[in-house]
Amino acid sequence: MSTLEHEIIEKFHQLDIDAQKRVRRLIVQELDVIEASDTSAFDYDAWFRDMGALREELQTSGVVFGAVDAIGVLRDLRDGEDE
Repeated sequence: MSTLEHEIIEKFHQLDIDAQKRVRRLIVQELDVIEASDTSAFDYDAWFRDMGALREELQTSGVVFGAVDAIGVLRDLRDGEDE
């Protein structure tokens, strides 16, 4: 086991039982995502549904985003200004 793995286990043991359960649940979720991505193609239909639901949620909550200068962002990335 690596040093990092030992440190993670040590920190995990320092958490109270509720925090340990939350962390374990999050780790299992992450592993499920990794396993799903290894065995199946990306589900565009599900992604579009999720994005539509998120868009509706943001609109109903009143969140307003300013316009994004996509060309400017791409130029900055190209020129290395957004590192």
